Amino acid sequence: MNKRHNYSLRSQAIRPFKAMTVLARANQLETEGRSVIHLEVGQPDFPVLEPIVSAASAAISQNKAGYSDANGLPALRLKIAQYYADYYGLNIDERRVIITAGASGALALVAALLTDPGDGWLLTDPGYPSNRTFIEAFSGVPQFCPVGPETRFQLSAAQAAECWQASTKNLLLASPANPTGTSLDQQNLADLAGLVASRGGHLVSDEIYQGLEYGATSRLSALSVDHQAFVINSFSKFFGMTGWRLGWLVAPEDAIDSLIRFAQNLFICASVPAQHGAVAAFNPGVLDQLHHQRDILQTRRDFVLAELPGVGLSVPITPDGAFYVYAKLPDDAPACEDYCQTLLELTGVAITPGTDFGDHNATRYIRLSYAQPQHQLEQALERLAGFRP
Repeated sequence: MNKRHNYSLRSQAIRPFKAMTVLARANQLETEGRSVIHLEVGQPDFPVLEPIVSAASAAISQNKAGYSDANGLPALRLKIAQYYADYYGLNIDERRVIITAGASGALALVAALLTDPGDGWLLTDPGYPSNRTFIEAFSGVPQFCPVGPETRFQLSAAQAAECWQASTKNLLLASPANPTGTSLDQQNLADLAGLVASRGGHLVSDEIYQGLEYGATSRLSALSVDHQAFVINSFSKFFGMTGWRLGWLVAPEDAIDSLIRFAQNLFICASVPAQHGAVAAFNPGVLDQLHHQRDILQTRRDFVLAELPGVGLSVPITPDGAFYVYAKLPDDAPACEDYCQTLLELTGVAITPGTDFGDHNATRYIRLSYAQPQHQLEQALERLAGFRP
């Protein structure tokens, strides 16, 4: 039988998701009996809290698992709107909230809404690797702005103005960011929102790690400086519901009808049992437990930051959120992909090469996730201390 190879050029141009490639090899080593410590993927080690599980199970047992409206269960949208009032001091009408199949589903809706062929999106380099794929899938053009330690790996308004092109229509930010764990402050966020408004563009804010802030950093949504911003959030990180694939989008009122039509056609609706579980995630006792888990992550962050210099990895900027450290390799170390591959094969410690997140000085960086139990982090640092690439 002859095989046809007329798949789209877009499909051939997608870059591999290197964190998942590392994960696949790490899993293979485990099946061979090797001891592997997983610091490569952004997944909290805490079990999903029991009230969330019970609420989802009850929905299934009570036959409440049929389709919801495309924008999600009204009870969940109302809980999210109240969450913005309680934790951000923002008055968000629940009609502006759309429940999605993870934050990825929210980004797909926004990309579909805001992108005509050839439209440019400003993105930071480094940044989350899948962002460019969503934009290119809707015939947009990723336009990368290199950021480094001098701006805490975040974009300034001056940098965004330099990167803005005639074709640029949208700016996608992340705070706290992946892979760096750094956040935007109020003034920087306001300056960026002002720039985007002055250029007639749209501001899109990835806020999936909000709730996981440390020290003096507090939750700050783009909605506090731009009521017309598109805000993407998720139940995967702070709420710890990674495999449940549930997120949400807050959008301007005049965009809701179009977004719902896209959702109806692309997804029908997000998982309904997961939505019922998520309603329980906003119970005060559950939120207290989630905040306690955040405190544990901060302790792990502090431990890792204290130990990394002793194994030859420097951290130019202290992360104030998420659960990642973006660390710089020693000058005499091999490039990051060789470093990560050798480290995994020789020691069983899995980390992600910086080239997964962009091109700007990426070969000299690695990303390490500290969302693992303390004893595993201690073992990983012991193995790193004895590693000589």
